[in-house]
Amino acid sequence: MSTSWLQRKRKGELIELAQKANLPDADGLLKDDLVDALYAHLESNETTFGKQTTFADFYGRTGSPIKRERASPDALAVAKPRRRQTKVFENAEPEEPASATALTTRTPRAVSRVTSRISQVDIPASPAQLANAADQQIQVAKAKAVELWAKTRIDEAIEFLRENVSSVAAIQSALFIFEASILQWKTLATQTVDTPQYAKPYVNTFPIPDLTKLLMSEFWAPATLWSLTSLFFPLLVSYLFNLTQRTNTRHKTSSRVYAVDPLTFNIVKALFAYWTFAPTTEALTAEKKVAVWNSWGPFGAETVQTVATNVPGGYYGLQISAFIGIVISLYDAALKK
Repeated sequence: MSTSWLQRKRKGELIELAQKANLPDADGLLKDDLVDALYAHLESNETTFGKQTTFADFYGRTGSPIKRERASPDALAVAKPRRRQTKVFENAEPEEPASATALTTRTPRAVSRVTSRISQVDIPASPAQLANAADQQIQVAKAKAVELWAKTRIDEAIEFLRENVSSVAAIQSALFIFEASILQWKTLATQTVDTPQYAKPYVNTFPIPDLTKLLMSEFWAPATLWSLTSLFFPLLVSYLFNLTQRTNTRHKTSSRVYAVDPLTFNIVKALFAYWTFAPTTEALTAEKKVAVWNSWGPFGAETVQTVATNVPGGYYGLQISAFIGIVISLYDAALKK
């Protein structure tokens, strides 16, 4: 059976015919395969599509075999319309060489397959599409980076740290640790140690603390004096004279109560620093003066001088840390009112 009528159609027209004929998966077929599938589908469903004007040319030119089976010889001999249809069919027979010519001039299947593959390649047609594709990739990378950052829980750690260090006690503790670490580092004499052979081109020696000083009074006397005047005596006095206990007798809440009054603590610390580490000047000559420290209780003048000269900022550094504590205590009390 000739398929010249379908072969002369373009692929777009064949796809439209396939859609009208309800032929599934027509878009993915090559033109030759689509012609064969559409021809078989129309031949097997002539009773459905034979009355439609869209396929009238197909059934009129090819001459459906189903029509020939249903048409009896008597009907062809008696009915004039049937004779005319037979004449049309006989007249259409010479057109078969034309269909053969169409088959020989059709598009090669290999070329049509290459064309279909090229048409399936997703190539951006404009710079705008390239920009959209790049933006989509950036958004995907950004989403993955946000997801990885959330898995590290760094934000939670930062919030936890902020919550715990945003208090008077945390700031006061940081000041104490800073003063104590600098004092101990300076009172412990350092000794140099040779570096390993592989590090010689970079560093020859590096200093380390002399731990033998821990067995001598040269270390423990300044440490004890600083601990008494900057920590223990202020703690004792601020525990006894705790103004936060007095101001909270009506509210009965624990949010405004400290076991040790921070304001009293820093005032007492500043007073002890003045009584103990304030230097006195003594003129050696008319043009030169030198600072001299007096002994304080059981601690000699040399011990007092060691503390006053080795803490950060010296005597004035102790006063500044006490002043910072006073300001923070007043600010915290104002916020809790």
